[in-house]
Amino acid sequence: MNLLRQSVLSAALCVLSLSIAYVAAARDIFLKTDGMNLRDEHGLGRIVTLHGVNVGGWLITEAWMCPLDTAGAKDDYSVREILTRRFGPAKRDELLATYQDHWVDGEDFARITALGLNTVRLPFWYPNVEDENGVWRTDAFRRLDWFVEGARDHGIYVILDLHGVPGSQSDSQCTGRLRKKDVNGLEPDFWNNETNLARTVEIWRRVAEHFKNNPTVAAYDLINEPSGAPTREALWAFYDRLYRTIRAEDPDHIVCLEGCWGGTIDGHYQGWGWGSLPAPGQFGWTNVMYQQHSYEWDWRSLPKQIANTDRQVADWQQHQKWNVPCLIGEFNCMAPEQGWRYTLDQFNRNNMSWTIWAYKSANGGGEDSWGVYNCRLPKPPVPDLLKDSAEEIKAKWSAWGEGAFVPNPMLARVLNDATPRK
Repeated sequence: MNLLRQSVLSAALCVLSLSIAYVAAARDIFLKTDGMNLRDEHGLGRIVTLHGVNVGGWLITEAWMCPLDTAGAKDDYSVREILTRRFGPAKRDELLATYQDHWVDGEDFARITALGLNTVRLPFWYPNVEDENGVWRTDAFRRLDWFVEGARDHGIYVILDLHGVPGSQSDSQCTGRLRKKDVNGLEPDFWNNETNLARTVEIWRRVAEHFKNNPTVAAYDLINEPSGAPTREALWAFYDRLYRTIRAEDPDHIVCLEGCWGGTIDGHYQGWGWGSLPAPGQFGWTNVMYQQHSYEWDWRSLPKQIANTDRQVADWQQHQKWNVPCLIGEFNCMAPEQGWRYTLDQFNRNNMSWTIWAYKSANGGGEDSWGVYNCRLPKPPVPDLLKDSAEEIKAKWSAWGEGAFVPNPMLARVLNDATPRK
């Protein structure tokens, strides 16, 4: 009789589990905006606030946070150029694949959800999808598809972030190619170059066509930190061009526009903030989310970190008449734990979605908060791209897999308290 009861109970539990799984699978998780909120069920369901991280350093690398090279390669472009010159395009791609296979693996999705997070902002740049001549890669969507599918299986939303455009939207290393004149004589060649503008339009056309019905994709983040735009109006005009290109392919996904631009307007300097963006009605934009990035570079000053957070919240509050949701797409408090707790509490209380920069960093250690996961000490080896053989480069990059990182204990505590659990 006991065995019979156990069998019946097991069967009932199995049916219940399948029923729960069916309901979860059947639920429409597709996000759209509803005023200042995000809601699932194409904007008609539950309010969803995005709490997450940026998976930086994976598809587009930055020398300061990634184990790229001991010989001094300054950016992702330089790494690719060195590998191409030494080994040719095929071997270059093989070596980059080794790095990418180890920087992010299938277990990272479970680690992200274990922190209570529900979103990843995923930076990518143009060489991931096309070559230097603008020819579309045959494997353009392989990495993006793999990541979106893994996120889907773990209940994670993905914001697709075009982090670097052809010609670079600013002179920063984060565009993929450092273009400061005092370093290499280059300047950004994007805003006044119609070829590069058109290439960027085509990237978003193809991305929107490819992901238009995918509910795991929360939003299309048009251009990361477009601080090199010559004027605010030039930025707005190109945003509108991208918006209309995307809407022709995909009427449903949220379009995310960043206010990361500063310049002089009517004789007064306008820094990064909501004032760098237009009221959405000016262009007839709908189903859009506005994004800001928030960094106070005096890392050790708790009062300055708190003041920076207060400025972000006040700026958002002053523009709520625009009736669009807010995303703090990048931020890092770095200060003592109190700064993190205060910031996340303020963002949460004010219905501001957020994604921390960054998920992993080879630069930090212990409670240095550049990474939610930081490098385990002693650090694995980093290749010398000018001298190491292809096999040595592959072996060294392979060492930067799962065992190379450990959770930042301070951020683990903070996130455990700051994110709602299902």
